[in-house]
Amino acid sequence: MSRFDLAIIGGHVVMPTGAVVLADVGIRDGKIVAVADAIDSHQADQVVSAQGKVVAPGAVDAHFHLGIYRPISEDTQSETASALVGGVSTVLSYFRTGKDYLNKVGPYREILPEVLARVQGNAYTDYGFHLAIMTNEQLAEIPWLVSQGIGSFKYYMFYKALTLNAASTDAKSYTMADTYDLGHLYRLMTHIASENRKSAGRISLSIHCENAELIRVFIEDVKARGGHDLAAYSQARPALSEALAIAEATVLAEATGCPVNFPCTLAVPER
Repeated sequence: MSRFDLAIIGGHVVMPTGAVVLADVGIRDGKIVAVADAIDSHQADQVVSAQGKVVAPGAVDAHFHLGIYRPISEDTQSETASALVGGVSTVLSYFRTGKDYLNKVGPYREILPEVLARVQGNAYTDYGFHLAIMTNEQLAEIPWLVSQGIGSFKYYMFYKALTLNAASTDAKSYTMADTYDLGHLYRLMTHIASENRKSAGRISLSIHCENAELIRVFIEDVKARGGHDLAAYSQARPALSEALAIAEATVLAEATGCPVNFPCTLAVPER
């Protein structure tokens, strides 16, 4: 029996420390089991020459959206294939109930198995999910979700206003949620903080930080000036909206002890 399923020979290997060394890599059962100065090619079922190339671990893309505008099974095929071409071997996708995705609301005990079934067999990469807790019913499911391996949750601050966008879309019809406001965020943080304490610090909450009330005003101003292009879209969502939402989320995180992640880019104007 061969020692390795695959040997990658003669490449410049990126080590966990960040150092780059000339080495061979041995893989068995889909895992790296050896990094050595030299591996005998006869010890591997398959040999790949990486001379003149850099050998790096597959990247993890932790901000993915599978199935938001297309059927999730179809979207999974194309998007994970694209990720793999770019060197990404694991994707962590956001999912929520409500409009888009599966266009339904309900308990995750029913919806999560459906999501996993639609993704299974269609992904070219490893995958996982961040789940948005949209309803009081789903709040109560958080301990169960953690027991199923979910370690990251999501809250969208810009859904909490009565007006979601310039078309005056009712946020409740969009989210299909009962009460999706800062009170809901406080309860969500409380639940996650509790689970985090029980799980040795591995549970967290990602927060999309935008202030919906400010966005409403900025959209009105931009449209009044006749803006309808990508520049106008950016102008309608300035850093002030994000900064205010981050401040609100930080106060609640400190009060509840909830670990948070801000998947955002805050532009700081030059002084």
